[in-house]
This record gives sequence, structure tokens and C-alpha cells, in this order.
Amino acid sequence: MKNPNFSVRPNPTQDRWEYFGNNNWVTEGMNKYSGMHNHNVSVSGGGEKTVYNISTGYYHRDGVLRYGPDDNARYTLRTNLSTEVNKYISLDVSANYVGSEVNENAYGTDQIINRLYRSRTRQSLYVPAEDITGQPYNGDLQINAVDIQKNAGEWRRLYESFTGRANLKIKDLVKGLTLDLSGSRNQDYFSSVRNRRTLTWYGRSTNTTRFSIHNPNSTENTKNRGYLNNLQAVATYNFDVLDHHHFTLLGGTSYEEYRKDELTAGAQSMITNDFFSLNYGDPLTKTNGDLIETWAIASYFGRLNYNFQEKYLFEASVRYDGSSRLAHENRWKLFPSFSAAWRLDQEDFLRDNGIFDQLKLRGSWGQLGNGSSLGFYDYIPLLTSGLNVPTSQEDRLVFNNLRTQFLYQRELASAQKTWEVVEQSNIGLDMTFLENRLSFTGDYYVKRNKNMLAALNLPSIIGINVPRFNVGELKSWGWEFDLKWRDKVNDFSYSIGFNLSDNQNELVRFDGRNIINEGHVELLEGYPMNTVWGYKTDGYFQTQEEYDQYKQMVSTPFFPNNAGAGDVKYLDLNGDGVITAGGGTPEEPGDLINYGTTNGRYFYGLNLDFQWKGFDASIFFQGVAKRVFLINEGTLSPMLGTADLPWTIHMDRWTPDNPDAFFPRMYQTSAHNYRPSDRYIQNGAYLRLKNLQFGYTVPLRTASIQKLRVFFSGQDLWEHTDVLRVFDPEVPNNVSATTYPFFRSISFGLNVTF
Repeated sequence: MKNPNFSVRPNPTQDRWEYFGNNNWVTEGMNKYSGMHNHNVSVSGGGEKTVYNISTGYYHRDGVLRYGPDDNARYTLRTNLSTEVNKYISLDVSANYVGSEVNENAYGTDQIINRLYRSRTRQSLYVPAEDITGQPYNGDLQINAVDIQKNAGEWRRLYESFTGRANLKIKDLVKGLTLDLSGSRNQDYFSSVRNRRTLTWYGRSTNTTRFSIHNPNSTENTKNRGYLNNLQAVATYNFDVLDHHHFTLLGGTSYEEYRKDELTAGAQSMITNDFFSLNYGDPLTKTNGDLIETWAIASYFGRLNYNFQEKYLFEASVRYDGSSRLAHENRWKLFPSFSAAWRLDQEDFLRDNGIFDQLKLRGSWGQLGNGSSLGFYDYIPLLTSGLNVPTSQEDRLVFNNLRTQFLYQRELASAQKTWEVVEQSNIGLDMTFLENRLSFTGDYYVKRNKNMLAALNLPSIIGINVPRFNVGELKSWGWEFDLKWRDKVNDFSYSIGFNLSDNQNELVRFDGRNIINEGHVELLEGYPMNTVWGYKTDGYFQTQEEYDQYKQMVSTPFFPNNAGAGDVKYLDLNGDGVITAGGGTPEEPGDLINYGTTNGRYFYGLNLDFQWKGFDASIFFQGVAKRVFLINEGTLSPMLGTADLPWTIHMDRWTPDNPDAFFPRMYQTSAHNYRPSDRYIQNGAYLRLKNLQFGYTVPLRTASIQKLRVFFSGQDLWEHTDVLRVFDPEVPNNVSATTYPFFRSISFGLNVTF
């Protein structure tokens, strides 16, 4: 299981840096940074029976904000040592350190981006020369994004992870028997300090405050440390029967133990706007808290492998897992799995036919337990503290203005919770042809997440939050294949690979969850996860008379009184004379239509690789053929807030001379034209040149340099999509103007091996 603590890792699919916190991997957004510095050094060596490797790296990227803190740094140190004590005993030891430091504006980068995108351009950056307030930055019409970047404060986050692992292997004391004893410890550390400075913008004098942020100023501190211990003991025994029957027996046990201790503290109203300390805040505003999270998992497992002449392969395994997250009566559960394969190319009738180099048919079925969705102490009735603050005059007299603390139970405990069972079946085919130049791998799978935890729909008269129960089931199914051609013509070698996959899902059971509304619906029984529901439209009302005629037949409750020409025309699909979500269920959707899901379908990729006389090139395309998502209504509406200005995309708006525009007429402080509908639901399909790289290995032979390679690399250089051009097609649903801007990156590098 993943360590539910603050750990760090690179995101392999999005060139981002992530940390693990609150039981989820959280993306820090490394791809938001524009200036990049990357340095890596690796040293390897060893003697006859000892091999070692030491590597270190440093990576830094600056953000796109011009002023203030906006950068990210990452540093790594890895060491590995392998030694053979004698012919029976070997030892592997590794120690790794990964650190990541993120510096961000205390106001929030996303909000600064929003202000930079949509600020009124008629506001000057600086105040007029005759201003007497002493404040150089103008905030007369709205907050000043440049002042915020420079002076609003800083938010620093540090993630550190230390991992040590040792593995002792003992082999052939008994022929065919191997013992592996391993232990590891992952120690994580997280620190966050967020200092908010008060900024105030005045009118012509300090008698009038126009806008302010971070009032009062404040500091927030969070520090935690956690560890994950993992101990394993595994015995493997290999033996043959009658030369053709090969068996492998494996048995073992493992134990994982995790604990995190966290302290938080904060204070407001610092005595100065330039020095932040918990000691100098208003005593009445100081807050603090602590958090302890701990869990343990113990497992016993075994596996049997059978191999007959490399033709028939069979494997059976079983796990018996116990989790501290569950009550004693439901803590342990057995999870079996089976797999088999048939090497048809080893059969006499196919071995010499000259068609297949390899032909393997395989299938599998298995179950695993998932306890990560459980709370740490769900089966224990926990108490939570609260605070009563006298508000009325009568209460203040009775309680002498004193705040009183109390304890209460927030949620009912449940000892009946059990493991979520993930059951998967798979059938696959592997083939290679033409002397291994052409290869094909294909799979079809069905997965069921049984006993999913869901909150029951119970009357609120209970007076306490109810626990989640194992009443849900999610079915997923899909297929994937990978086709590759590799060949060499004289000095020119190349490979072409294409992969395509599809995945669908259906929420089979979830306590009868069947409520829909316009927009994104995450959970809906009988439907895929994350469906999108919206209205159907028929262009714009071109004249006031056309709208008046429509209004006599159809009511649109969300339209303002002055609606008319240039507004979106929503269709009354069920003929009830009103544009609504009807009964709010799939059976009674009113005028809503299910437009699909935000989950992508038909993911594909194309890889091209070439090598010729020291030159090499690699080209990678990726894409999604089917996906829909919504844009936040406040972002679509050009002037929903009085301080918001339109984007350039809003210039294509309805006027009597531009009746077929993409956007309706310009309208302030209303989003009635931007309800989820077929007009604005985005087709998220795209094709993108994800990576392009060229390199040349210099034919250099010296005593000190073994290899010298120069290269050029480009990331996200081009794409084709129908998504509005201001957004990246890979953005999440309900994307808004606060989203960090997408950019393309180009780098040059040098690899030297000594």
C-alpha cells in the first residue's frame, strides 16, 4: 500500500512532481514552471564481489509569475550496495533521499492568475503622482495583482523522504531453496509556513479604503513526520519432476506499520506586517491542533507455479490480509488468484510453420483487498471537541463571556465494515512474427470493485452523521493492445509502435443514488462515473419578438427580466412549458440530456524511434478520442463580476451584425446564457506531440570520457483539438480562469559518461 503520509514522487505521465498526503497523491504542478535547471551525477563501480552506485540530482524550475515567490526545487541522493558474502549469502543495501521545496505566493497562485487574466485594463498600475496615501500601487477599481505578487506574503512547503532498505538472500543451503529477508523504513517530513501580509488600497486619501486583502494578517504553520516500516520474509523452492515438470513454491509473510504525527498552529493580527511569529499574534486568535494517524497490515501469502516444457504455465496464489482499520471480527480476509498461459508456438504443429516466433494465450482471475478507503478508526466511537462562544447578551451574562469547550460524537461507529474486494478477470494474447520484428500484445479485462463504501440515505432526524457501509459496486471493463515494428537496414535502425486502449465503467450499486442536476454528476447508480448533464439549445433569439413569442410558451426561471435578442434559446424537450431538471432523476430528467462522461475513452499513442551513425531521434504522439468536460460558468461569462473583463475569446459575441457568434450578447452579472448545454460542453478529444527528441553521440574515445551525447528535447510542442484555445485539452472538469497557464517547453542537454 502507498504510505498515507507526505512523500514525493515524479508523476510519470504528466511531468509533474507529486506528494502523498491525506491518503491521496497531490500534484504540485511542476509543469507550471518555465525556467528549468536539471543536473544529475552518477558514480558506479565495484570489485569482484561488491557493486555500488551513487547518484545525485538537482532540479529547479521558475514559475511564470514575474514577481514574487513562484518556483520549485527538487534534489535527490541515491546509494546502492550489493555484495556477495559467499556462494550462499548475498546482501543488498540501499538508501535514498528525495526532497522538494515549493515557494508560492501566500495569496494563492490560482487567484493571482485569475486577476491577471480578467483585471480591468483601464486601471493604472501605480497611483497618480499627487496621491498622498503613501501607497505606490493603485487599487482604486480592484485589487492590484502586481502588488499582491510582490508584497502579499509567502507560502513555503518542504517535503523530504528518507528510505533505507536491506535484503539478505540465502540460497542453495538446500538445493533449490532461497530465503529472502528484507526490511525497509520510509521516513517522511513535511513543513508548511504560510505568512499573509495585509495589503490595503485607498482612494485619494487614507480616509477611504477601496480594497484590502489578508485583513488581518496571519501566519499558519504545519509540521508533520511519519514513517512506514515494512518487514518481509519469503521462502522460494524450485524443483523438477521427471525433467519436464518444473515447480516453484513460494511462501512468506509481511508486516507494514505506519504512523504520522502532525502539529498545526496559527495566529492573526501580527504586531507588524513584516515579521511573522506565533509569539506576536493576537492571543485570542491563536489556534493549534494535533493529529495522529496510524495503521498496520499483516499478511501471509503463498504461490504455486507450474511449468511444463515451456508450453503450459499455471500459477495459483493466495493472500490472507489483516488490517488495523477494521474491527477484530472483520479484520482478516482471504484473497485468491489464478493465472494460466499456453505457449502455442512450442507445439509441434506450430513450431516450424515459419509464421509465429511467439504465440501465447493467457488468462487470469484474482481478488485483492483494498482498505485505503477506510478511515483509520472507523469502528471506534470517537469524540470530537467543540467550542461554545456566547453571542447573545443573556448568554454572556450567564457564562461570564467565557468560551466553553465540549465533547461530542460526530459520526456513528461501525464494526461491520469490511474489505473492499477488487476482483479482476483478464484474457490476453502475445504474438511476434517475422523474426521478432513485428510484435502484438492485446488484453481484455473486467474488474469489479465490490463492497465499496457508500453513505446511506437516511433521515436527518438521526441527529448524527452516519457511517459509510459496504453497499456499493463499480464495474469496469476494457481492452488494450500494443503493436510494434522493429527493423534495421544497414546502419539505419528504427521502430514504430502504436497502442490503443479503452475503459468503461458503471456504478452498479450505490445505495440507490439516482439524483441528477445540470452539470457534473459524480455518482449515479446505473451510469458511468462523472457523467455530464446539460440542456439542448437552438442558437440565439435573433429579435425581441422571437423571444416574446418563446416566453409565451416556455418559462425559463433563470432568465432575467430584460432577456431578449442575443440570449441562448434552450429547448423544452419534455413539453412541460418550463426549462428545468424535471424530477431530478434519470427517469425524469426534465430537459436535461446525458452528454457523456469526463472520463476519457480510446487513449492512443504513437512512438517513432530512429538511430543512424550516432544520430538518434524519438517522437511520441498521444491522444484521447472521446471525452467531454465543462468550463466553469463564471469563466464562460465575460463579466459575471463587476471587476471581470472579457477574454479575447469573448470577442466573438452576438450582435445583430454577427448573429452566428460563438458567445451570446455581452451581459454583466448574470450567467443565464452559460448553463451546461450542448453549446458549451467541450469535446476533449485531442492529438498531441507530447515529446520530440534529437541527439547525437560524439565519436569520442579518451581515457577519461567513455560517452558524450548532445540532445534537444521538446515537450508538448503541438496539438490538434476542438477545445477553446485558451485551455489545454487535458484540463480537469469545471476548469476556470484560475487554472495555471499551459505552456510548451524546449531544452538542450549534454550527457557525459566518465
